[in-house]
Amino acid sequence: METNLSATLNGSALAAPPNTTGRCFEWFAENGLSENVTFGTVVKICGNSSGWGPFAFPGREVLTIFSSFLCVLLNGLVVFGVAKLQQNKPLYYLIANLAVTDIMTNIVGNVMLELTETVTYRMFIVFIVTVLHFPVILSLTGLVLLSVDRYVSVQHPIFYHGTVGSGHVLVAVAGAWVSAALLCFSPMMGWNCKGTNTSNDRCFLGAVEGSFIVFMTVLCAAGVVVVVFTNARVFVTLRRRLNIAANGNHQQHVGCVHMNQQHIISAQKKARSVLVIIVVFLIAWLLFLWWQVTVLVSIYNSWESLVSIGINLQFRFVFLVVLWLSPIVNPLVYAFRLPALRRVVWNSLRNGAVRLWRRLVPPQQVHPAAIQMPAVDV
Repeated sequence: METNLSATLNGSALAAPPNTTGRCFEWFAENGLSENVTFGTVVKICGNSSGWGPFAFPGREVLTIFSSFLCVLLNGLVVFGVAKLQQNKPLYYLIANLAVTDIMTNIVGNVMLELTETVTYRMFIVFIVTVLHFPVILSLTGLVLLSVDRYVSVQHPIFYHGTVGSGHVLVAVAGAWVSAALLCFSPMMGWNCKGTNTSNDRCFLGAVEGSFIVFMTVLCAAGVVVVVFTNARVFVTLRRRLNIAANGNHQQHVGCVHMNQQHIISAQKKARSVLVIIVVFLIAWLLFLWWQVTVLVSIYNSWESLVSIGINLQFRFVFLVVLWLSPIVNPLVYAFRLPALRRVVWNSLRNGAVRLWRRLVPPQQVHPAAIQMPAVDV
């Protein structure tokens, strides 16, 4: 690839790439060379070093292996626990769906790290926008479904327990997967700069049209608003019920059921869990929206100003949090807070460890003839 690049530059009237990093990336996208060189080659040329780039930092391989192991282990235990419980509750189906999407998010992130020297520069940019968006949007829709499920179960418990079933949740999950696939992979089906004949100044590095980035940013922002609003309403409702129970006038309050001590403790735990969910969710997804807005600025401005303020470090940080850290934190925040799921996973691990120990260190068999009987005086 690098030899072909040198021959192409020498045999054409194109000037050498600019010395500045941002303009260099734009130069490769605008001069028709993005189909001839790999992303890794462009990074080496524009970054003036093989160590430049969002994926090149010390200890990346160790971090990748460790985070992938934790992600697959924790989310695999969640899926195993849901299957072991065999409960047809909508909540458990949504928890399992989130665990599967978190595993896929981590795998996709790791695969992207290996494609920098394999695919062309333009195709890698398309992959960043489409392939990375797919598990991220799936994870967001999974969180939206979980939040709506929690909202309806708390705000309208009679309707929820009498109407919402596992079939409704399976249809919603299937619809989320199909919709996310159609939306995220639409640039590969024609919604790109070549398919729409869009000028380079309205494209993300000559690959993806700006309107697609705008649409995905608005969609992600809407999902964030839904998750925060529903969980905030649930938190306020639980706190109001706890205050009514503490004041001792809950029986006079219209529409409020009697709360014994067990209900009060359960509501307190739910309120704390919801508050933790809101904080963790905002940390991860505001970072992702920050990156989306940065990409929009790069489309309608210039990459040079963004490189000067550290877009390389920004993308690295967002990549680590959204694709590696969030899939590890999600099962701890959403799944293992459920006592039934936590109990079945712990019991299964303990029983499995006992069986393994008995296989490795089998109990010694004592022959009956070796047993010494005590003497009996007659």
